[in-house]
This record gives sequence, structure tokens and C-alpha cells, in this order.
Amino acid sequence: MPEDSKDMETIMKKVADNVWTVDRPFRFFIANLGVRMTIIKLSSGGLILHSPVSYEDGIRKQLDSMGEVCAIVAPNCMHNLFLCDWINAYPNAAYYKPPGMPQIKISPPKEITFGDDAPSAWQDEVEQYMVKGMPQYNEVVFCHKASRTLILTDLAFNINSANSVSEKLFLRLNGAYRRFGPTRIFKTFIKDRNAFKASIDHILQWDFDSIILSHGEIICRGGKDQFREAFEWLKNDP
Repeated sequence: MPEDSKDMETIMKKVADNVWTVDRPFRFFIANLGVRMTIIKLSSGGLILHSPVSYEDGIRKQLDSMGEVCAIVAPNCMHNLFLCDWINAYPNAAYYKPPGMPQIKISPPKEITFGDDAPSAWQDEVEQYMVKGMPQYNEVVFCHKASRTLILTDLAFNINSANSVSEKLFLRLNGAYRRFGPTRIFKTFIKDRNAFKASIDHILQWDFDSIILSHGEIICRGGKDQFREAFEWLKNDP
């Protein structure tokens, strides 16, 4: 196998037909949460970059061998650190953002604010829905229909390892260690519990089995049951 092929394999992981991920370290206070970009290839041949990680020439080389990047997606108002380099790298791609997204340092040629209805470019292949009740996040959740893959950002974590005792303690205190579900910090951003619960119920109407998250291990099967259980607490009184 050529050396550059080996390098590409270490950068990008295929998780389903037409769905790949790229994992990179990401430190939040004392914990390395990790961060993940998801790539979806549409039937048109176009590529969607969901929650881009830090720009690397190696990642771009592989992307260019796969198709044309047509969309760069900021899936919530907090995941905005690495957008500019990717928008500069692919100026012909449309930049999609949620309502309330902070202004980034550049002005993309094609800037589109998300709603609940998927754009025509992928409405037949990818479901989307903006989670209500937490306006500081406005996370847009996606579901790749063909592979039955739900794609989350900060709505849930699934971190099962820690590099130190202090990191493990931090994750445990945040409710983010060895459990799939929303963190304690994330829950504090819920301002309208009923609207948030309605959003979770909407997502549960979709047909999915696997779950890709930005932080933590991918759930390869049984994802819908785990998702339902992770938000069972919403049925209780506030």
C-alpha cells in the first residue's frame, strides 16, 4: 500500500456507505473531550462537512479525492472554532449555520441560516431538525436516511475513557463519563423544557440505529433505544 494511502486511512474512518468521520483531540478545561467531523457524500457527488475539525492538508487531500465539498455545516452555535479555514479552502461551498450563530471572522460567499426543513441539496437523503428550547445552542440534528445514522453534536456525549484521575473526576461531575446522554452543563442551557422534550420526541420519530457524536464513542447499533433511554428523564416533573 502506498504511504499516502496509509496516511489517509489514519485520518478518515468509514462508518457507513457514504459516511466518514475524522477524529481529533480537543481539550475543554482539564479534559480531552475529543472532537469529530462527519462527512456525508450525496448522490450528486457533493460532500457535506459537518462540524469541521482543525484544517489539515491531509484531510483536504482525501476530501478532494472523494468529491466536491458543497456544504460546510456549523451544527450548533458553539461549534465554530475551525470554520474559517475550511470556508477559505472551499469558497464555492455553501456555509450553513443555526440561528444565533456568532459572526465568524470572514464573510462566506454563500451563507445560509438553517431551519427545520432540509435544503433541496440533501432533503431526499438527510433529515434535519433544529432542537428547540435552548436558544444559546440551537443545535441542528441530522439523520442520514440510507445508513440509518443519527448525527449529533453536543446533544449527547459518550466518553468511556480518561487519561487521568482528574480528567475522570471532571467528566463524572459533568455526568459525561461512561454513559450516553446529555451532560449536566448542557442541561443548564435548556430554557424551555416542553419545547426541548417536543424536539426529542420529533427525533425519535426518525428511523435510525447508529449514532455519530462529536464527543465520545460512536454507537454502531441499538442507538434509538439508547437515545430514548438517555432522555427518559424528560418524562419526570421538572
